[in-house]
Amino acid sequence: MGSTVISKLTSQLPAIASILQSSGTPGLSVGVFDHGRTIFTRHFSKNASSDTPNDDTVYYMASLSKLLAICAVATLVTDGVLDWDVTIREYLPTFQQRKDDIGIKATLRDFASNRTGLANPTFFWGQQNGETVIDKRDFVKTATVIEAHKAFRSAFVYSNWNYILIHTIVEQVTGKSFDEVMQARILSPLGLSRTTFELPVSSNFAAPYAVQDDRNHFRIPTSTYISETGLSAVGGGKSTLSEMMLIYSALLSAYAYQRKNQVDVTPDSPFTHLRTIMKPHIAVDPSKPKTSQMYCLGIYRTELPGNLSIASLNAMLLRKETPLFGLDLSGTEVYHHTGNLPGYFHSMYLLPDTHSGVVCLSNATPLMDPTDFSAQLLLGALLGSRTIPDFASVALVARSNQLGWYARLIKYLQVNRTDKPPTLPLTSYSGAYANRANTLVLEVSAVEQGLHVFVRGRPSTTYQLLPWDGDTFYWEANRNKEVCEKAMWPIPSPQWHLITFCLGQREVETLKWQVDPMAGGPDAFQRQDEARCTKL
Repeated sequence: MGSTVISKLTSQLPAIASILQSSGTPGLSVGVFDHGRTIFTRHFSKNASSDTPNDDTVYYMASLSKLLAICAVATLVTDGVLDWDVTIREYLPTFQQRKDDIGIKATLRDFASNRTGLANPTFFWGQQNGETVIDKRDFVKTATVIEAHKAFRSAFVYSNWNYILIHTIVEQVTGKSFDEVMQARILSPLGLSRTTFELPVSSNFAAPYAVQDDRNHFRIPTSTYISETGLSAVGGGKSTLSEMMLIYSALLSAYAYQRKNQVDVTPDSPFTHLRTIMKPHIAVDPSKPKTSQMYCLGIYRTELPGNLSIASLNAMLLRKETPLFGLDLSGTEVYHHTGNLPGYFHSMYLLPDTHSGVVCLSNATPLMDPTDFSAQLLLGALLGSRTIPDFASVALVARSNQLGWYARLIKYLQVNRTDKPPTLPLTSYSGAYANRANTLVLEVSAVEQGLHVFVRGRPSTTYQLLPWDGDTFYWEANRNKEVCEKAMWPIPSPQWHLITFCLGQREVETLKWQVDPMAGGPDAFQRQDEARCTKL
């Protein structure tokens, strides 16, 4: 049986190599464990070189960190320090400024399951070059004015702001950094030596890249997702293929014990409350059967057949073209998550019934997510599926679609640009504009042909604006410049590229910018008088 499984896994390697080439990603690592034992690891480099990763290469975990973060929270629940159903406002007094249902009723359980309805404007914590744009101390205040996309507890809305607040709560109630809590409660008990939620110290490190349109890769800055920036629970874990498979194997073992014995603690394991963590809390897509695809606490659960690309960039690229996985595996339960941040894309799939799983890690912002398709190929081989989609071909479609995004965006901005000049001289638009929470200030100054915008105190986050239509300006769309030269997330939204200045009777009063492409409208930044600006 073992040799048959290995043979099936090995047979997928040519397709994985093809997918890697299509994505432009320089390096990729895959691993499979079955019945609690690692049975297969392989590592790829787009170009044959000494930079090929290995089992001990450290990657940023990105959003794969979320499940581990919730497992640390669970230990605090076990100790009575936290409670899943106590309102957030009890832990974070500043959050009481929010007067809607989220501010009044939302609990730790709601935040961990992404059912608050809170939007996900990452603009307010990171835009370019891995630079955080507001201080950690201002996160809670900023979250009090973040709009809700959906009514509270009515729908799944994936929002990193939920996990920013969880990070803050953990530090608030323990008096320790998030990394110290993770080390003491999860990582050290598991005997991990290379996994951290601070900056990695290993020289065996997968540096982050972004892929250009021609599939060459471009080195980008490393993001500072650490305790000091308040972004550890969002995506601050760093680990290796070997240690991540150890983590997931230990978690599934503890989960099996807790399910069998109907308890919340497993002897000699740091993992607690796994029945709560792995319990479905909100339907991901309300149009589908209610139990088919759910979000638990820090992890998705899908009953096959299903869309395992749901959280991947590939789902956005393919939309209705996204292949269903497991057409011949009806009823099989898969827990999964992706991890995406500039420079790193990952996928993991867990099978509790057989204590098995697949982990796939990569080190670039790609033309399409190679880990999503590669991990599904290995998952299909592990499960003995006879209906594995042709992901190598699908990858080509996804790559073409991303390039098409930007072609359409560039055309839209060009075609709809008018000759209508700005109402006022360019110098009249200069000044400082603050968000509603007064936690982020945009500095605007006139330059030769347009305007220069940067985030106050963050000189690496800049935008060059040109006139577009009267008092609306735009910054030019160019995927290579955005994703590679500025290390941005690919956002092909026309509204994201447009900034409108609203005039009062005699001068500019407000800057409007749709910083969250999913939002129904733009955020307003109020112009500040100089005396007030110097205090911000």
